[in-house]
This record gives sequence, C-alpha cells and structure tokens, in this order.
Amino acid sequence: MIAAKKNSLRIAMKEKRVLLCQQHPDAGDRIATLFFEFFRLPPHAIVGGYWPIGSELDVRPLLKALIENGFMCALPCITHKGLRFHVWTESTVLAKGSFQSLEPLPATDPIVPHVLLVPLLSFDKRGHRLGYGQGHFDRYLHQHPTLTIGIGYKGQEIEEIPNQSHDFALDYILTEQGVVSCQGKDKAKAHPFLSYS
Repeated sequence: MIAAKKNSLRIAMKEKRVLLCQQHPDAGDRIATLFFEFFRLPPHAIVGGYWPIGSELDVRPLLKALIENGFMCALPCITHKGLRFHVWTESTVLAKGSFQSLEPLPATDPIVPHVLLVPLLSFDKRGHRLGYGQGHFDRYLHQHPTLTIGIGYKGQEIEEIPNQSHDFALDYILTEQGVVSCQGKDKAKAHPFLSYS
C-alpha cells in the first residue's frame, strides 16, 4: 500500500518539479549563497553531491563554491555494490552512468563524504524524502551513516511522505527559501563536520 502511494506521488511530484524548475531558474545560485549563511564546515570536510538530472535543483553552483572555499567535493557512481563516491573538480572527466546521470570515471579510490547533498522529488518537515524508488541513497546511508542535507525547491514540500522502515530521514532540507531543520539543531551542533547557524 505504501509503495503504491509513493508511486502515485512520484508521478505528481515529477510534474510539479518541472514547473518549479521553470519558475525558479536562479535556485541553484540561491542555495549556493544560503548554504554558507546557515552551515559551517571544518576545512577538511568532504561534501558528496550529485550531477542534476532533468528538473532536479542544480547543485553545481554550490559544489563549485565549496571547491573555491577549499573543500573537497565528490560525486556518486552507481555500481553493482551500490553508490561509490569519487573526488570531483571542474576538470574531472564525466561519463553517462546506468541511471543516465553523469558520473566521474572511477580512476581513483572511492571516498566517504562527511556531508551528503541528496536530490529529491518531495519532502516533509520530518525529513522524509521521496526519491525515484531505486533506493541507492538509502542503501548507502545504511552502510555509511552521515549528515544529510536534502536539496529541493520549497514547493516540493508536502504534509507527509509515506515512509517505510528502510527509509532514511534527512537531517536538513536546503531550498531556495532557506533551511528546514528536520532533526533539530542540537544534533548538528554536536556533529564534528557541521555547525548550524
């Protein structure tokens, strides 16, 4: 029943996200600015991101800003073992992966990010996220628990996302309008790789 509800919601939210993408062409630049207003990272933090597909909010301005500020960034590759993150810079060669997203060629050993930027179709205030149904990020987080920041448009928020026992709740959501703290500020302030303003 929950799976069926999620599938119906995915159809509706994919259509809505296309409209939000058209309505907010500067959202990527906006979240790049807001990130540094709300979050503080130590110099050695590694941030895992994603290469946007279709109407996903474009996180590339934020990744570039992180690199300009001296942080290491990584992008995921989808493998038979699940997600593996590899270092990304603006000169990194990318190739189309199995999910039609551009991925770094796995020329280096995988790394484990301290903070993960997660794409989504929809979210609620508790941090529950609707993804594409493949479960890549949920499986990765079971193997490598880390601090998560969902990236999306404010208009993708709904009252409640149907969730199952294997689903991970995000710690924060970063939108073009600001930050939603899903798990409370105390967790972030105690975390060695993030402080929240």
